[in-house]
Amino acid sequence: MSQSGSERTLEELVASLAGATRSDARRFSEADLLPLLARERDAAAALARIRQAAKSGEPLGGTYVTAERRGTRYVFASTSTPSESRTPSSRRAPSPRAPAPRTPSPRAPAPRTPSPAPGRIEVIAGDNLPVLTSFEAGTFDLIYVDPPFNTGRSQARTRIKTERDDAGDRVGFHGRRYRTTVLGSSAFADRFDDYLQFLAPRLEQAHRLLKPTGSFFLHLDYREVHYAKVLLDEIFGRESFINEIIWSYDYGARATNRWSPKHDTILWYAKSPSDYCFNFDEIDRIPYMAPSLVGAEKAARGKTPTDSWWHTIVSPNGREKTGYPTQKPLGVLTRIVRVHSRPGDRLLDFFAGSGSFGEAGARWGRDVVLIDENPEAIAVMRRRFASFDASFRGGEPGPSASRCGETTDDPLLPEGARRR
Repeated sequence: MSQSGSERTLEELVASLAGATRSDARRFSEADLLPLLARERDAAAALARIRQAAKSGEPLGGTYVTAERRGTRYVFASTSTPSESRTPSSRRAPSPRAPAPRTPSPRAPAPRTPSPAPGRIEVIAGDNLPVLTSFEAGTFDLIYVDPPFNTGRSQARTRIKTERDDAGDRVGFHGRRYRTTVLGSSAFADRFDDYLQFLAPRLEQAHRLLKPTGSFFLHLDYREVHYAKVLLDEIFGRESFINEIIWSYDYGARATNRWSPKHDTILWYAKSPSDYCFNFDEIDRIPYMAPSLVGAEKAARGKTPTDSWWHTIVSPNGREKTGYPTQKPLGVLTRIVRVHSRPGDRLLDFFAGSGSFGEAGARWGRDVVLIDENPEAIAVMRRRFASFDASFRGGEPGPSASRCGETTDDPLLPEGARRR
């Protein structure tokens, strides 16, 4: 096709589609676009240019192109759209029954650093269900919970200190011997006769407490996640299910009678499947597996993760460790906070444990409410949040926990926001 004539025709076409997008938030499938491209000498080549513009993020003439639903629907936005309407949010296309939201271009620059002022943390000690029912409906932008996994056993962690000693009780790297000193231990029972009966009213409260544009994340393992998903489908509606995220790690012993289970599952539901927060430009980049195949520029930028997240667990000897059983790494929770909320938003975790979600939220300028009834969890959080704007209510201070509140060098945290 003629280069100059075709470019002008295609640019004019996508500019008109951008006008339609602004007026009624239309999404255009490829079947919709092909008749509109009939004037082109090579409609397939014109459609390929639209696909490429959506993939690269570069405007096609004066129009941004965004692909949704795995590239089967396209949204067009003029580069002259006022900057405040081009927020770094990309939202899933609505179901036919849902009202279509206004969809700005997700290619506008997004803030790379958190709010200058860290967020506030409120810790509430007690049974989470009566606390949840006391909150006003629709008051949280993001809820993440990591409830007990119903493993049927006590979850325990012993905290130790090792020192070089030629007569020590353990052997380390290069045959060096170390003396072990036990500092303490933490534990909680993880057994429920009817797990879903325990979980259901709390999930119903999570749905009630979310704002219309809010998101809910449930973190479980293979034992209960399939039953929990059916329950969430009933509470939120199947159309509100957005992603099943697999967090994979590679640490610890190996099974000899089955494939070793080395992943957790995080279910993401949106209160409204057509309108939720997804800050694409806040996604951290990961290296390409074959950087030589993508070129130097892409290799340097890295790629965005998929729904399978590789991230190490909290190292037993690392500075991030609080000593609390089942502590989740800041890197995983920081990703959720940055992508699914904005500075100033209000977040909630009602199975707070060691408070990792609270730290991730506060460091990025979000206000976080944390609830837990375990006195050891409250003690850990008192130490951990000593340098934060944190308040505690509903419980007495418990014994201090070893290694709480030390510095962390998590690569996903911003510079200047290390724990003091």
